[in-house]
Amino acid sequence: MAKDLKSASTSMITRRCALLGIGIALTAPTILGRARIARASNSLPELKTVTPGKLTIAMNGDMPMTSVKDGQIIGSDGEMISLIAKELGLEPEPALMDWSATIESVRGGRADVMLGNMGWTMQRSQVLALTDPIYYTGKFTLMRKDAPVGDRLTLEDMKGRSLGTVTGFTIVPELKKVPEAKEIKLYDTTDACVRDIRAGRLDYGFLDTPTVGYMVQQNPDWDLKLIPTESYPQFKVLGQKQITLMGMNPQNLDLFDAVNAGIAWLWRTGANAHFLKKYGMDNPDYLVPSTNNPRVGVDRDEKGQIIGAWAHEVKDFSGVFTRNPI
Repeated sequence: MAKDLKSASTSMITRRCALLGIGIALTAPTILGRARIARASNSLPELKTVTPGKLTIAMNGDMPMTSVKDGQIIGSDGEMISLIAKELGLEPEPALMDWSATIESVRGGRADVMLGNMGWTMQRSQVLALTDPIYYTGKFTLMRKDAPVGDRLTLEDMKGRSLGTVTGFTIVPELKKVPEAKEIKLYDTTDACVRDIRAGRLDYGFLDTPTVGYMVQQNPDWDLKLIPTESYPQFKVLGQKQITLMGMNPQNLDLFDAVNAGIAWLWRTGANAHFLKKYGMDNPDYLVPSTNNPRVGVDRDEKGQIIGAWAHEVKDFSGVFTRNPI
């Protein structure tokens, strides 16, 4: 049976069931209660979110990073943010949408955070508060198996060829600068881009490596392959390793600080590696940063401290993240 690229249900998550019996409430403090106790003991502020008590998460549902199944957020990135949310006493609430809508959803106050192999760019750092990395993604290009390409896709290979990606993806501005490309096609979804490659209407797709890697693995009869993309000094995204992170509203820096503390906890406990491996991204390269950090001098300094448009006195939420989650 053909596999659905987005097999997870997009139905809304049901509200949590009420606690049964007053004895449970008295003897087992809720996650929210634990988080409030932790914040109170450290003189930390209550967290404001779009919907009180919930963390609204904007995502496009591309596996293996994000999706919804049986009312729960799944995927590597989805489980990371869900774990952080619950530790902060917040219920993860998915908001599924096209990728191009996620940034405006967060900026417009309709979602608290966006994620799903989201890459750092200078432009994004000016409109969103971008968290510390959760992992790092290498750059591969999707094409048909019979495409005449060597071990790496080069600029020469791209001459006279059609290049495609999803509207709003990090690589869009640079694809438009590839010399002598036949045309640049932008798609609303990853699915639509992949269909055109399979049908021969598109030569090369520049998409999220984890997503298409998962798809190729699950659908060998599609006759597709992933080839590493050569890096060039004139390009900052094409062929370069991506810093993968989360985007948040800069008007809510307390929540940003809390999530960043949770990300540090993921690294400290190895929980990010655990979720990557769970969803097939077990190559240790996902945990190795690129040799050149483009954030330095833009939104981080050499020591990783926040600078730039959203520089502020960071509140310490580390007291909330003390247990071993895995």
